[in-house]
Amino acid sequence: MRNIKKIVLLVIALFFTFALVPNFVHADTSVGNEATLRSAIDNATSGEVITLSTNIVLTSPIEIVNKNITINGNGFTITRAAEGWSADGQNATLITAGKTGTRLNLMNVKLIAAEKYGVQSYSGAYVSLDNVTISDCGYGGVLVNAGTVEVKNLILNRNGNPNNNGIEIAKGTGVYEEGVMPKLIMNGSISSTETENVIYLAINDNLAEFSVSNTPTSQDKIYVSDKRVIVADANNNIKFQSNENSKAGVEIEGDTYVPNEPTPEPEQASNSNDVPKTGDNDKLGLSILMFVVSGLAIVVLNKKWVLEK
Repeated sequence: MRNIKKIVLLVIALFFTFALVPNFVHADTSVGNEATLRSAIDNATSGEVITLSTNIVLTSPIEIVNKNITINGNGFTITRAAEGWSADGQNATLITAGKTGTRLNLMNVKLIAAEKYGVQSYSGAYVSLDNVTISDCGYGGVLVNAGTVEVKNLILNRNGNPNNNGIEIAKGTGVYEEGVMPKLIMNGSISSTETENVIYLAINDNLAEFSVSNTPTSQDKIYVSDKRVIVADANNNIKFQSNENSKAGVEIEGDTYVPNEPTPEPEQASNSNDVPKTGDNDKLGLSILMFVVSGLAIVVLNKKWVLEK
């Protein structure tokens, strides 16, 4: 009996142990200012969720390397300080995920007024965007800088000056890892208040190839169409198209866009009352009239011949 009780207690202990482990592995840290956000990122373990409890104002870019974390904006904003902002060398993006092995899941957040870009995936890093809104950034909304960006739900307002720039596909001269290229994955939907350059191809000597792809369940789809990249809606109608790839030799990997077949116009039933009269109709009527007149003339002449006889 005692052995049975010990076994039962051991099973219960193991159950609670395994039930609580995920909470430690995927801890949820709440932050309320720039300092606590940076500290939470620096000390985050793999899979950790960092949740904002208020709007965050940054005085310099946030750079995430060798981490696998989620930043849940909880509906709040991350924005650049109007005064006291200090760029990190050439990097003036609000949030940058850099280097292969780095993964940033950005969700339920608004990125506003970056000096350059709202978010950047750099040199092999992976960034997913889920319910992310980006507005009023100086260079563009999203920079796919030889990294991977997965779009789950992205809302773009005006970004870029003087021209709009939504998602920029690029490979900068500062990319240091070999064998990395820009990758853009559609796994949901993208909307934009602008239509120009929602997808922008930054063609330079450093960019030799990039890829676009779709998950099977994605609502919007991204395709290659000749020298452009296009985004189509659930009905395969084109929503956005990029500028033209003007450089020969740049390879674009992705599915080719196939337009919808034009819908044939329904056939209308013929109606004799709707048929316009033509010269042929007039000739037919005249022929009938002449036939009748000729018949009457034959009858009259025949009758006269009979009487005379």
